[in-house]
Amino acid sequence: TESCLKACIEACGPGVKLSKIGEICSEMSEAAGYESSDSFCGHGIGQTFHMAPLVFHTRNNSNLELVPGLVFTIEPIFCQGSMKFYEHADGWTVSTVDGGLAAQYEHTIIITDNGAEILT
Repeated sequence: TESCLKACIEACGPGVKLSKIGEICSEMSEAAGYESSDSFCGHGIGQTFHMAPLVFHTRNNSNLELVPGLVFTIEPIFCQGSMKFYEHADGWTVSTVDGGLAAQYEHTIIITDNGAEILT
């Protein structure tokens, strides 16, 4: 998952479609024998903490082009078994429906004139 996050960040830059992130996550998770979760997504950072754009970590058809100054999170989750989750009674904790392990990494980035910079 960590190497996927790094690959996603390296692929980001002006003119790149946001859907490239989902493409990379799907390809890398499948190559490793895992599933990339579609239950959670990254998000924009701006006037509010969780805002558009939504950053999906599975194949998608977002045509949004990245532009300098855009700030968002990339948060891939790779699942050992099912990519579906259920929420515990505490309203915060989640587990995969089949009890398989999951791993998640994330960073907040800003698109620059030359690529992307990690802010976290």
